[in-house]
Amino acid sequence: MIILNKKIIHLFLYYLILVGCSFLFLLPFLWTLTTSFKPDSEIYSKTFNFFPINFDFSHYENLTQGSNKFFCYFSNTVAISIVTIALVLLLSALAGYAFASLEFKGKKYFLFFMSIVITVPLATYLVPIYMMEDKFGLINTRWGLILPYVAVNLPFASLIMRASFKKIPNELIEAAVIDGCSLFQVWLKILLPLVKPGLFVVTILTFINVWGEFMFAKTLANTYVAQTLPVGITFLRDEAASWQYGTLSAVIILSLIPVGSLFLILQKYIVKGLNKI
Repeated sequence: MIILNKKIIHLFLYYLILVGCSFLFLLPFLWTLTTSFKPDSEIYSKTFNFFPINFDFSHYENLTQGSNKFFCYFSNTVAISIVTIALVLLLSALAGYAFASLEFKGKKYFLFFMSIVITVPLATYLVPIYMMEDKFGLINTRWGLILPYVAVNLPFASLIMRASFKKIPNELIEAAVIDGCSLFQVWLKILLPLVKPGLFVVTILTFINVWGEFMFAKTLANTYVAQTLPVGITFLRDEAASWQYGTLSAVIILSLIPVGSLFLILQKYIVKGLNKI
């Protein structure tokens, strides 16, 4: 009986610590969420109120004003993220298949090179990328951000897909080849459905890296035509007095919804994919 009580106490303390840590991590998000629904009088009031006394949706309504560039930043971020994820998925799936199942000259050197590239700080690439894009006229364009994002996310994504393809028995590939399938057909019709968890992991990691990226977006896009949401938020913060904490909180909440939604949708597959890597 005493042992049983100790187990219950330990289990209770374990979950209490987990709930406490979860609350600490969620506290900034909850504070931002409640602030976005508070009127300015409550936000700047000397009286502390965590939850709004009077719900106010005016901060979200301000985002629909004609002078606001929020939707331009948002659409740029969505378009750049979708195209980047599509290219990274396609190229990493092809590269992962090649590195896992095929033998070719220089394979070990390519893998070693990708491992080195992953360890190099991203700021190292900024100046040469800017010089190249300036020469080819890609500054202030969406493709000027998409191409660097694909380049910096592709090595790690390729290693993830290589690990996923490595889990598939070679006998399955050999049987498909004997049945008359080409290498491309084996990759497309047989292997890709088996590495879906790895594809989901690449999707969410690439999406997070692109959606919240600031350094490249700030340097390679100087006008709002191609600037993304992380950069746009800093401009909204620095504008005139009309942009106060309530409206900024609303912008931040709207920018977090796509990331949180995608993670919740793919959570099961992400955990399964990480276990197989």
